[in-house]
Formats: sequence, C-alpha cells, structure tokens
Amino acid sequence: MLPDYKSGDVLIKRVKNGWLVVTASETEENQTQIFVYEDGKYSGWMSESLFNLLSEQFDGYLQSKHASGIKMEFSRYTREEEEEIDGSH
Repeated sequence: MLPDYKSGDVLIKRVKNGWLVVTASETEENQTQIFVYEDGKYSGWMSESLFNLLSEQFDGYLQSKHASGIKMEFSRYTREEEEEIDGSH
C-alpha cells in the first residue's frame, strides 16, 4: 500500500547524500512532488542542506518584513569562531 498524501502533508527523509521531501502535488490530484536537498562538500554540509530544506518547504511559517514567524539562521562558523570574529572588530 502506497502512502496517501493529502494537501499539506510533508515527508522528510535523510538519505546518504542529502534530504528528500515528498509532498502532495499542489496542481495534480493524487500525485506527489519530490524535492532533493543535496549536501555540500565541507564541514556543516548536513546542516546547510537541512536549513535549505526548511527555508524552502516551510517558507510560509518564516518571519518576513510584514509577518511574524520563525526566524532561522545558518552559519558556516562555530560559535567559538563567530565570537573570535566579533571580538576582532
């Protein structure tokens, strides 16, 4: 039996080289859409691809200029590295 995706359903799956997202199609009834968020090749690769997934798939829940919402941020630096950068100014 195949999963039955309804409008608004989102399936997120971690795979070897990134993330897969399966959602109900917004235009075709009884169809799904698959999105791939591939990992990069540097430290933090899994975090950045997940950030990209969340930013795109849940855009309507994020804060904007005229709407409240979730604030997200991605950094390629560790907290320690950011503190060193901020302290050097």
